[in-house]
Amino acid sequence: MHHTHESTFPFFGEDISALSYISWEREIDDLMHSFHLRHSKYYFLTLCISSFIGHAKEWWDYRQSRVEKGRKSPIQNWSELRACMRRTFIPPSFDFDRELEKKKIEIARRKEEKLTILLREMRELEEKERIRIQRREQKEREKFELELREEEEQLKKEKEEKELKEKKKRENERKDLEEREKITQESNLEKQSQVVELKIISNAKRDLIVKDLVLNLSLIPSIRFHL
Repeated sequence: MHHTHESTFPFFGEDISALSYISWEREIDDLMHSFHLRHSKYYFLTLCISSFIGHAKEWWDYRQSRVEKGRKSPIQNWSELRACMRRTFIPPSFDFDRELEKKKIEIARRKEEKLTILLREMRELEEKERIRIQRREQKEREKFELELREEEEQLKKEKEEKELKEKKKRENERKDLEEREKITQESNLEKQSQVVELKIISNAKRDLIVKDLVLNLSLIPSIRFHL
């Protein structure tokens, strides 16, 4: 594709191969009729010459120097310029069909190379995306595992605290029970002691009563004697 000036007017000179020239010539031919309707043939020729860049401009400047020296005839219109450029840029042995086929093959090869590069870039992007997703999933998995461990540790801690509280509760209940049993035992011992004391007191009273009775009985005969 040629760069353009004057709207759609193409440049020529970056690539001066025969096929590139023929492509440029065809573009100029397509533009010629519309330009001739509005401008003179000389103006159109001026546009063609002003489209030369690179090697084409060097060729034209060299030719003009020879025209000025009288060694070349000046070009008056597009038809003369086209004929001169064909002699310059299209070799006599040029086979258009063969060159066109070669050009098509070259274009196909370049397209294939571009497609290969594009596919490689796509695979690289896919690989990068796969790695990115893999890393993200790894981070999410690690975060989940960390949260799970923290939750398990919290549950374990709560369980241990609960078991410790229950153990303390059982220990306190056991102590309370032992204390109550001790109190009960002391109470029973106290009652038993009181019972024993009562028995002793009762026995003592009984002995006193018996003694009194015996004493009284021993006094009866003497009373009778005095009577």
